[in-house]
Amino acid sequence: MFYTRGVRRPSWGHTMMGVYNAALAPLRLAAAAWAFRHSRGPRAEEWRERLARRLPDMRRHGGIWVHGASVGEARIVSAIARGLRALREDLPIAVSAVSPTGRAQLPAAPAVDAAFFLPLDFAGLPTRVLGAVAPRVLTLVETELWPNLLREANRSAVSVLLVNARLSPGRMRWYRRLSRLYAPLLEGVAGVGARSEADAARFCELGVPPTSIRVTGNVKYDLPVPATDRSAARHELGIPADRPVLVAGSTRAGEETILLGGWRRARPIVPDLLLVLAPRHPERFGDVERMLGASGVRAKRWSARDASPGPRTEVLLLDTLGMLGTAYVAGDVAFVGGTLVPIGGHNLLEPAAAGLPVLFGPHTENVDDSAAELLGARGAVRVLGAEDLAATVVRLVTDSSVAREMGRAAQRVVETNRGALGRTIDLVLATLDARTTRAAASVP
Repeated sequence: MFYTRGVRRPSWGHTMMGVYNAALAPLRLAAAAWAFRHSRGPRAEEWRERLARRLPDMRRHGGIWVHGASVGEARIVSAIARGLRALREDLPIAVSAVSPTGRAQLPAAPAVDAAFFLPLDFAGLPTRVLGAVAPRVLTLVETELWPNLLREANRSAVSVLLVNARLSPGRMRWYRRLSRLYAPLLEGVAGVGARSEADAARFCELGVPPTSIRVTGNVKYDLPVPATDRSAARHELGIPADRPVLVAGSTRAGEETILLGGWRRARPIVPDLLLVLAPRHPERFGDVERMLGASGVRAKRWSARDASPGPRTEVLLLDTLGMLGTAYVAGDVAFVGGTLVPIGGHNLLEPAAAGLPVLFGPHTENVDDSAAELLGARGAVRVLGAEDLAATVVRLVTDSSVAREMGRAAQRVVETNRGALGRTIDLVLATLDARTTRAAASVP
């Protein structure tokens, strides 16, 4: 059964799960072969976890499992886990991620009891991990709607909660096509903490009962800025105090070439402009380095540790996880990637929280709410390509008063929207307490 605005309709959920798992059968064989190939390599433990052959070592049960996909979601997972631990010191907490970069961002003991890779969504694997963790509540961050995970959590009597939940219009079209698969799974969730009213309406349309949905806001407004100031951040990165810096964070394939073109156009007016490039995925560091070498620019990789960008360095390749926030604090202007190519955008709020003017391209479907807020407050500028980027960077670097005012406006957007983290933690604990009460009542 599923709900469209609360109206109950028939579905073929059981049949669709069979179709879904049949479609995954070749991938399951491929994953087993891949894991065997890497069984003695550096990723061996990762693949044992992904195939549920190595299970989390939870010494305590009956708590909360919080899951997010990649870096941005993992930062939210960490914030929620630390907030829960601060309020309930004895609460068992497990955390997981999908990507290696997200896994690297997860907290470790004593902040949590276990951290691990989410198992692949093959029938039976989620049940094995659910049995090892034995949570009362499974908390999924943003749009981690894995069918077998949802179904097997429900069968294991685990309450499923979606937090910081979002559905972009583009992704919504995909879920509408698969509504017969997802609607029966979503109507059984314990609750949804949606980022916005629009997201809440989309979850309702997909099948979540309206009474289970609350608008809690975007937790990314509450994520902490690195505990450093501009001077210390520049010292850490080896950047002179007076050098103008454009930080391009979370860039995707195809964007670095455009950014380099914009940087070249700006250089005749701002000859000392340093471009700090931080690709989104570590596996692309080598490709970006080769592209920079082929373009003839003087580039250095941060991981070399002797790569302090002296006066001859033109591009600093930030190839160490966890340094982007520090780079934003050290910068003068920020560009956020995934927006010049049709990805949908990454976290616009991190540079805004650091007080920088924020630039991004036309593709912001995944971050449309924060993009609209920043544009409306005049804390951001949308750029359409290299020429537009160059003109905007030159204006901001050569007129520090305009840059400062934009940075303050961006920072105010973040400050005035804080509070979602607290509301989200309250929702998680309320779901846990309700689940615990029901469990106690069922005991004869």
